[in-house]
Amino acid sequence: MNYIASINAYENLSAPENTNGVMVTGESIAETNTQWLLMQSLLLLEPETPDDPRLKQLQECQTASWLKKLRNNSQKQLCVRLPDGPIETLLPSLASDFDQLSEFMGCTEEWLRARVKAVWDKHPDLSYYMIISNEMLFESMLCGLFDAAQTCGIEKMSILLPLVNRCREAQQQHLFIAQCAIDYDILCDVGIEIATPRAIYFAGDLAKFTDVIVFQVDELCWLLYGKAQNDGRNQYGFHETPFNEFDDIGIGTLLGVAITQVRRSNPDVRICASGKYVLTEKGLQFCKELGINSVIASPQIYSNTTKPDKKEELY
Repeated sequence: MNYIASINAYENLSAPENTNGVMVTGESIAETNTQWLLMQSLLLLEPETPDDPRLKQLQECQTASWLKKLRNNSQKQLCVRLPDGPIETLLPSLASDFDQLSEFMGCTEEWLRARVKAVWDKHPDLSYYMIISNEMLFESMLCGLFDAAQTCGIEKMSILLPLVNRCREAQQQHLFIAQCAIDYDILCDVGIEIATPRAIYFAGDLAKFTDVIVFQVDELCWLLYGKAQNDGRNQYGFHETPFNEFDDIGIGTLLGVAITQVRRSNPDVRICASGKYVLTEKGLQFCKELGINSVIASPQIYSNTTKPDKKEELY
């Protein structure tokens, strides 16, 4: 299965009837109040065995959520982008949160507050790795997705890991996905998003655990220069602001370093660049010279195997 062909769009398609594939995203790690409570309880009181009833209940809830997203896309080339919501929103913070969760778990508010502090101390950055490292929790969430895919009759799909920032994180997710694919008899390949300057410098290691790497160029630019997405000020006094045009010096150097590592580590991996900056004339030319296989925009993807109507054709 060609992973790139399966990423035909992000979620809002302008003309879904004219596309071969669709990207389905998990907007939130937990989309109902029951899921929130289950996730919170499993993070604060980790399951000791796979038979924990909370895991089964969470898996059923996750299956129901994914079914709503997958039902209308089962006949398309499907790419599923796992959720990337901020983990801190899963932890109780308001008095009402503690009241509701303590009732759900049958514990005291004092015990809950102590556990929240312990989780903060263990995972100060509150990254998605907090969930991945809780292996039985992550496996339950993943099985919910595969249950839904199997129910919809999906025989093959791609899974995109968002905002990967650790090699161990990518390796663990890849292993879990590979095992689920075997258990459910679903062909599945894996892609990795790189969206932080930090991840650029071990892109070669990440390439060992993926079929495709997607560089989120807009995110890289905002993080590199410390600029909010909707901040229109040219606060750095650039003659050619990197927020209006592709930055071939700053971002370009980062991408060059990363792609050199990736090609050396895994010559077969496909490389994408995503975002509005790479769709400028300067960005497209840079991608072509650097050997990037495809550029992704919403809603279309343009690659050397797809002819766009506009000028965004790389080859």
